[in-house]
Amino acid sequence: MRFVIVSGMSGAGKSTALKVLEDFGFFCVDNLPVALLPNFGEIASDRQTEVDKVAVGVDIRNGEQLSKLNSQLDTLCELGIEYEILFLDADDETLVKRYKETRRKHPLDDKFSSCLHKAIAFEREQLSPLREVADYY
Repeated sequence: MRFVIVSGMSGAGKSTALKVLEDFGFFCVDNLPVALLPNFGEIASDRQTEVDKVAVGVDIRNGEQLSKLNSQLDTLCELGIEYEILFLDADDETLVKRYKETRRKHPLDDKFSSCLHKAIAFEREQLSPLREVADYY
């Protein structure tokens, strides 16, 4: 089974990447809680599910649970479930432009009192450990 974790900056194209993977025959789940990664991996790897390829979106919307991602990835390894990480990024200027064009709120908008630049900086800091271990950037 191929197990891809899609992550990255909000507005960098994760949803689009998941749609493309779905077009290539992947079973995709966006915004999967980090705590469910091992369970989802076990279910997907069960031969009775007949799933060959899965992709899950994991990002800053997980909030504080994101800090437990490394331990959940370790659990996947202990279960014998191999995974790949695709990390999508864009420069700050591009992310700001995308948010202004779509008029969507950044997931951290409430936390940073609508200061998009601060939200992006915080998100980049929180996701940097994941970016560093990504198989594809």
